[in-house]
Amino acid sequence: MTAPAKEKTEVEVETKQLEGGQVELDIRVPAEPVRKIREQVIATFVRRANIPGFRKGKAPRAVVERFVDQEALKEQIIDSLLSDAYDAALEKTGIKALDRGMIADQELTEDGALTFKATVTVRPEITLGEYEGLEVTRHITPVNDEQVNTELERLRSRHAQYGDLPEGAAIEKGDLVIVDYDMLVDGEKREDASASGYPLEVGADQLFPELNDTLVGARPGDTKEFGVTYPEDHTDASLAGKTATFQVSVTQARRRQLPELTDEFAAQVSGLETMDALRQRIWENLEAIGKAIAEEDVRDQLIRKLAEGATLDVPQTLVSRETDRRIDEVTEELERRNLTLHQYLQQNNRSFEDWKADLEADARQLARRALILDEIGEREKIEVADEELHTEIHRLAETEHIDEERLHQRLHDSGEFTRLYNRLYHRKILQFLVDNAQVTEETMEPTADDEQAPEQDAQAGEPATEG
Repeated sequence: MTAPAKEKTEVEVETKQLEGGQVELDIRVPAEPVRKIREQVIATFVRRANIPGFRKGKAPRAVVERFVDQEALKEQIIDSLLSDAYDAALEKTGIKALDRGMIADQELTEDGALTFKATVTVRPEITLGEYEGLEVTRHITPVNDEQVNTELERLRSRHAQYGDLPEGAAIEKGDLVIVDYDMLVDGEKREDASASGYPLEVGADQLFPELNDTLVGARPGDTKEFGVTYPEDHTDASLAGKTATFQVSVTQARRRQLPELTDEFAAQVSGLETMDALRQRIWENLEAIGKAIAEEDVRDQLIRKLAEGATLDVPQTLVSRETDRRIDEVTEELERRNLTLHQYLQQNNRSFEDWKADLEADARQLARRALILDEIGEREKIEVADEELHTEIHRLAETEHIDEERLHQRLHDSGEFTRLYNRLYHRKILQFLVDNAQVTEETMEPTADDEQAPEQDAQAGEPATEG
């Protein structure tokens, strides 16, 4: 026996076009539907009421109403109506919302009606080109011994140790050096800009890049000098336009010692018994990484072709929201590294305005692609099943080594659940496009600057899989 169909909520709606692709809905639920909900809410209160002198749920309605908190009653009535009234307003106006609207100004009026406003970002009209049978190329790059050797060298570097320089040897790039330095401006030492025990890897120092060349050829105990000229607009006015002299004393120098590629080394870094087994694992991982990169490239080609053939206006509110989210994300990450956004921008010689403009451009492109994929998903009736969501959450929980229920709760509390759903949804749409594309395979010769995956995946870890 099927449940009776839910009665639609009666609403009256007026619309007002806003900037940024948004519409404001002025919604009114007439008095009669509100009265019916009020009766239901009060009936619930009667069943649950615990009034002195009466058994629970047996007090007369008139008595219960005198004890009911009127504000709580009002909130319950509004909460019971809002969602259905909002959905009914969208259906009545034919508006396709990109997400749940912002609700405001909820009120039960003197005539018994419910009124509220909803600000909605409207899905734009999208004209798509052909999206089935698109021609793309899957670029296959075979693995070779040189790539495996490169990964082995990286693995050696990761497990290198530092020892004293050979007797009489001079400092080379890659050596680990500790120095004391004094900064002199106009012949006077600046205590606030001098330091002792400063460590650096020669050739990789970013605080004073001049040190990288100055120290090559020096020996422990040597003192070297170099100058730094500061720009006229330097943030420290006392240094602006001046040349500072740095006197650097080398106190220690150590050289990196790479381990030998032996079976013992293979066992230490991977748990495998022989170097041959380690080489084989690296080979397999590189093949898996290459396949993942090739598939990602196919998807990128398809998205580019879709974008070229589509026409739509991306709502500015969508762009602004994603830009603000990205700014917050970057700011939080910098705080974890004890940096401010101002310091980050200074280090990269960027103004906030230019940096934000780049974020907005990226956000607009991502939003445009997401809207195109959503349109295809809707046309092809593609959906993400609950089982697929649960499987992905289980996989993430195992990856992060946390309890699955805790992760599920965290995703809901942070609002990341919707982003996870959309990621799976777009992945399914892209797979539909790949399955219906005309894919030609082309074998490529590996180059020195071929993209590589994270080192531990390509080296001692298990073969990578597409996520």
